[in-house]
Amino acid sequence: MSSQTVHDLGNFHRFVGEKIHQGETSLSPEQVLDEWRDLNPDAKSAEDELDAIQEAIDDIENGDVGIPIEEFDRDFRVRRNLPTKS
Repeated sequence: MSSQTVHDLGNFHRFVGEKIHQGETSLSPEQVLDEWRDLNPDAKSAEDELDAIQEAIDDIENGDVGIPIEEFDRDFRVRRNLPTKS
């Protein structure tokens, strides 16, 4: 296990302990983990998100404006067997 992983686990352990100490016992483990991830974003995930945003910007600059939201919504609903929008 890398020293960074050990450090992250220690910090997460302290974070959970603080939540319990502060009386935030109504949160589920998943909610605590979600909050931790919001406060401590993964550098790789942030890099991937920035890459995706740059790719979208490049597409727009090259003339690809995507599809209208109405068309996407209609196709999405068909694929997921959702009711049509009224």
